[in-house]
Amino acid sequence: MLDRIKNSEFARNVLVLFSGSLLAQLIPFLVLPILQRYFYDPSAFGLLAIFMVFFELFSRVGTLKLELGLVLQRRIKDAINLAYGALRISMVMALVAFIFVFFFQNELGRFYGIEGFEHYFLLLPLFILLTSFNEIGAYWFNRQKKFTILSISKVAQTSSAELSKLGFGLLGMNFIGLIYGKLIGWCVAGGYFLYRFMKRDRSSLRLINTAYSNEVVRKNKQFILFTTPSTLLGFLINFIYIHLFFLYFGEDVVGNIGVSMTYLSAGFGIIAVSFSQVFYSKLAETKNKSALRTLYIRFAKNLFAFSLIPIILVYLIPSSMVVYLLGDAWVDLMNFSRIMVLWLAVWFVSSSLSFIYIRLGRQKEMVIFDVMHLGMVVLGFFIGFWIDANVYTALWGFAISQIVYYLFAIGIALYYIGRMPDSVNGTVQ
Repeated sequence: MLDRIKNSEFARNVLVLFSGSLLAQLIPFLVLPILQRYFYDPSAFGLLAIFMVFFELFSRVGTLKLELGLVLQRRIKDAINLAYGALRISMVMALVAFIFVFFFQNELGRFYGIEGFEHYFLLLPLFILLTSFNEIGAYWFNRQKKFTILSISKVAQTSSAELSKLGFGLLGMNFIGLIYGKLIGWCVAGGYFLYRFMKRDRSSLRLINTAYSNEVVRKNKQFILFTTPSTLLGFLINFIYIHLFFLYFGEDVVGNIGVSMTYLSAGFGIIAVSFSQVFYSKLAETKNKSALRTLYIRFAKNLFAFSLIPIILVYLIPSSMVVYLLGDAWVDLMNFSRIMVLWLAVWFVSSSLSFIYIRLGRQKEMVIFDVMHLGMVVLGFFIGFWIDANVYTALWGFAISQIVYYLFAIGIALYYIGRMPDSVNGTVQ
């Protein structure tokens, strides 16, 4: 096994990212129980979840997903000008977000009905800029296969974010301390990317030309036309389901759901994030149809096998242990986690392999499927709510709809691989 890892660049890259992700996710696992027990109650985490799905709905498409094209650029001139174009777009998006929030913050506050809530929406432009810069940096170094830099950035982000949340908790701050912690984490990771770029790649800045940057952006317009709407729909699903649970059941329920998501997605994400980054790089190099199908099936099987571990652990942990560790306020946490772990297991496999659609040039079809996905989860929630009008049946309805969709997404990729030519070049079609 060790010899195979040593002789496989792919395995070594996954291992590098895995080790960084493991350490990065261990820090929240160690800090989050302290935050829950001593500083922040379920309602605080519920308000954090509401803010984060609102911010991510806009910030995750701040670059119009042009950073995904960085891995596919063969020339450094094209890569730096595409990164420059993505950064300029994020600045425009941040300005538009500021204008929107400035004029409509009172309406947002009235919608949520929480005093003082509206002022914090002004943080949205900052989230857009920081998120965009970090995603551009991540794919810039992915293109160069500098996965150690990616690993260090993850550790820097989570450690600074979680330690900041602890500090704000000691100062007696409410849920806004959790949001500020997130911001500080993004700042530290972005600062590290900037430091590494200026140390390694400063000379590439002389290749930037605005007219040429516009041309490169146009050549990668498929990310704007198809990947951006698909990504937006994905985060819209998160936005809608969090708000449905908030409107029908309150912030305490959303807090339990949000914390369950944090624990579970962190565990799954250790492999998912590490694997997907390296998998995307590998896909760009794979030219043979048969090799692509073999690669996809092999890792789908491995990922499904791995997903069984969190499911077993969640069902074995007694609720009494959680109450003992975190306090009575979290008595329902495991009830939520045992439902959510099932759909997150399938999501874990599907998301780890999701770059296959970009490799196959199927972004347009994925937009259609994401619209279908949105309808399915809303329908699932209301069917569950209609059955018994309680939070658990609503969550079961939502979870089942998620499982069905992600199984479909995994299967449809195999169908599209079967329809591709026997041999294709290593770029997006």
